[in-house]
Amino acid sequence: MAKSKKLQGLLENRELIKHQNTEALWSQVQRLRKEKPDDHWPFKEIWSGAGLKSDVALKSPWNAHIRVAIEEHNRHIKEERDLGPIGRSQRKTVRAANRELKAQLEQAKVDLDTVLSQVAIWEAEIAFYKKENDRLMRKIERLSGS
Repeated sequence: MAKSKKLQGLLENRELIKHQNTEALWSQVQRLRKEKPDDHWPFKEIWSGAGLKSDVALKSPWNAHIRVAIEEHNRHIKEERDLGPIGRSQRKTVRAANRELKAQLEQAKVDLDTVLSQVAIWEAEIAFYKKENDRLMRKIERLSGS
């Protein structure tokens, strides 16, 4: 019983720390929106400004929305800088379209790698369970023969 209380306390502490880190990171994003709306935001500035010692919390899945906000801001700043005053009125140029297509292609490659790794895991599991099935079938045959 003591172990389960200890484990519960550890899990609650972990959730509390995750929540605190997320709030600290989000407050950094909000601060930068006010102080540096037209500048590029380095990821290190976000996590170090939030008082974190590394980027682990920023890379975690539960903080994906923060990474997306930073990446969107930085992409917007880069587009504004690349387009210049004339291109801003057009918004879509061939270069911007190519950039978007390249980003989509990179994302598709990442998705493909993820799917392929999952397929490899499933194939390894299939092989394991086939061997286990064969072993159990031989055991059944052995036991039914005696």
